[in-house]
Amino acid sequence: MSERPAYPNLKISGTFLHFAAPLFDNLRSVSREHRAQQALEVCFTAWNAVVLADVLNDHLHLDEIRRLTADRPETAVHMEHPTARKRALFVDDERMIGTGEIVRKDNGINLRADARDPYSLPLEPR
Repeated sequence: MSERPAYPNLKISGTFLHFAAPLFDNLRSVSREHRAQQALEVCFTAWNAVVLADVLNDHLHLDEIRRLTADRPETAVHMEHPTARKRALFVDDERMIGTGEIVRKDNGINLRADARDPYSLPLEPR
């Protein structure tokens, strides 16, 4: 395991909203809040799977996502896009995302999220 990085001095919620922006920008329906929650879950899954694979060299989750979407090309694209975006634009942010919640505010939606240190995860034998 490598040495712990210095994490960005930014709230994970702001970083994550920037990361997930392409999915949120495509939401145009009346059920926007419900669809936003679904998009958020896709992005959380992709972000954390990439952190586990690239930081802890644990490819189990990323491989499982690919296996589960192999026969559904449209779904696979929805998972591969945030995976590539994480690696291209947020490669230096090695924080995992713990819990996340969308909260409706007068001026739109807000995201509450907490960051987790992947190096503090218990290692499971394989």
